[in-house]
Amino acid sequence: MSSLGLLVKYGDAQGPIPEVFGWAEDGGQGFIYMFLIHGGTVEERWRDFSEDERLAVCSELRSMTTAWRALTQDQQDCYVGNSDRKTLTEVFFWSEPKYQGPFYGVNAIQQLQEACRIETNPEAPITFTHNDLVPPNILLTPGPNPKVAAIIDWAQSGWYPSYWEYCKARYVNVLWGDTLEDTGDGEFLQSRAIGDKALQNEWWTKYLPLFLDPVDEEGVRHPWLYFALSHV
Repeated sequence: MSSLGLLVKYGDAQGPIPEVFGWAEDGGQGFIYMFLIHGGTVEERWRDFSEDERLAVCSELRSMTTAWRALTQDQQDCYVGNSDRKTLTEVFFWSEPKYQGPFYGVNAIQQLQEACRIETNPEAPITFTHNDLVPPNILLTPGPNPKVAAIIDWAQSGWYPSYWEYCKARYVNVLWGDTLEDTGDGEFLQSRAIGDKALQNEWWTKYLPLFLDPVDEEGVRHPWLYFALSHV
């Protein structure tokens, strides 16, 4: 369980993570037994928050992302890979072993970019990255004045180019708490428009930059986006 190993080696980087009681494998699947966090996700609750509550959550997230992105490698032994120096678990890489690495040395990022054909700055620093920092993975305490209770789903985390965190978070769409209601006659009605574009765009353009520094659109995000869209 590489993400657990990261916590042992580096500490929790000021980010709340549920207490883990144990883990096991059964039939090739891994299971983690951890403390149950009470509360909803940002995806479920964001619509109903005041602006002050939204800004407070983003401020907490800024402290957390700053902390884990400040983790450092041994500069004499740098690499792009997961936390225990094995292959990257980015979902876009699952069908292409040549993308997974790990890549070693001072040109590790250049090796990754050449493998993925991402034509952008090879001088970007190697940064520890959650790699799925999206509203369903941000748990909040219940009630008014919510706090960030936990950041979950570290399965794709690892050491990536510094731009990867923002590009990935800026790419993923979520449903924003929408549900389907059964009308009783075999039909389903959307309680709210699934994939509310206005709310999604507001999250991307107004709130995401409050806790992750944006990257250059033309020089960095567009080359990354070209890669991502070619692997969906």
